[in-house]
Amino acid sequence: MKNFKLLIFSMVMTLLVFTSCTNNEPVVDNQQNTEDSESITTTLNQLSRQFDEFGNLNLNNNPAGNVVFDFCFDFAYPLTLSYNNGTVVTVNSLDNLVDIMLTSTEQLYINGIAFPFDVEVYNDSTNAIEVETINNEEEFINLIETCNFETNQPCECFENYTPVCVEITDPSGNTFVVTYPNACYAACDGFTEDDFVDDCEGDYNSNGNDCYTLVFPLSIITDENTTVTVNSQQELDAATYNSYYFDFVYPIDISQNDGNIITINTREEIEAVLNDCYDDNNPNECEECANEPMDIVCVNIVQQDGSIYTYAYDNACYAICDGYTEADFVFCNSGNDLCLPSAISTALTDQSGWTVSSFNNSNELSVHEITFNTDGNLQWESGGTTFSGTWSAEENPTSGNMLSLSFSGPDLQQASGQWRIVECNLPCSITLQSNSGDEMTLSRECD
Repeated sequence: MKNFKLLIFSMVMTLLVFTSCTNNEPVVDNQQNTEDSESITTTLNQLSRQFDEFGNLNLNNNPAGNVVFDFCFDFAYPLTLSYNNGTVVTVNSLDNLVDIMLTSTEQLYINGIAFPFDVEVYNDSTNAIEVETINNEEEFINLIETCNFETNQPCECFENYTPVCVEITDPSGNTFVVTYPNACYAACDGFTEDDFVDDCEGDYNSNGNDCYTLVFPLSIITDENTTVTVNSQQELDAATYNSYYFDFVYPIDISQNDGNIITINTREEIEAVLNDCYDDNNPNECEECANEPMDIVCVNIVQQDGSIYTYAYDNACYAICDGYTEADFVFCNSGNDLCLPSAISTALTDQSGWTVSSFNNSNELSVHEITFNTDGNLQWESGGTTFSGTWSAEENPTSGNMLSLSFSGPDLQQASGQWRIVECNLPCSITLQSNSGDEMTLSRECD
């Protein structure tokens, strides 16, 4: 049976709070020899971006719930570090490392490390997490260069919960499954639809699903076969972030939406609860509408800021399936019709010459012509080399119609992400906006 990593991501913005224990703090150890290292300073500066000033995880930067995927690598502990004043400390866990980052100042900071040390990295060619030994500063520099910290951008994915799973092998040879909230977050970590596994029902943890909440306190067994008792969702999240997978110590109690408390005695029982829940809230229940002829209808949707967005459905069946009635239908103007994902897909695949003509008012990316294929792949060329990527257009009644793009190689990587379609002038141009406010226009020369 596969192990499941419980994704530490909350669609209701439950933060991971790292709490340090007095018996688990970094230990002063001046017997170890360390070397000055710019790389450890760079690493801690980059790692600190995963957290806020209180040590809470930045959820957009941590969709997988594991530091190997969300950051780039994980240290194998214990780790020996030194401050700029010469004090040497032994760090026994990620919690310790977070404590050090929180307490560092411009006057007192880590600038040394003891070689050799081990790190855990993901090898996409073997689909496994592997242990790599770093013997000196040069090898540490090479490791950091593979992470592309300066070019990597935070995931800009909208919070629709349609979980996808990928299967990974840990350093011990055990197989486990990582669950992402949606395909966009998985793409941020470099995974494609070809990597997704079929048996993905979501997480046993209540984060991200509306099936149940866990009743605390409860105990878990980590991937190191350690039993930990947690008293809240925050403690559970913190205890499991640095684990590849874990399981509950049964029995546990869960509270359903109607207030009923159910005792769960096995993993199979909690999977059954999830299966029932997803059957009741089947996100594909509108599939039958695909057989209906296209006859566009529109509804007005009030956004959180009070503005009104007119959303277009391919036909009335989709709108009714989403809970609207004919009384909710409003006039569709041509702009809404042209922004339908079906029209976007047709224009991108039928017409050639598409480029990123404007990115935040710059036309530097317009020299790269993009070819969009009907199978969801794309190609583009830079410096005589052809690079690939993926694309998809989809309906999103909450946020507006979306265009997802993923570019490999240099230059166009900054255009990767999930973009809201804000203006259409097909077949000539499409104006897009990201969740963070970036604006981009795809266009082609046409009349």
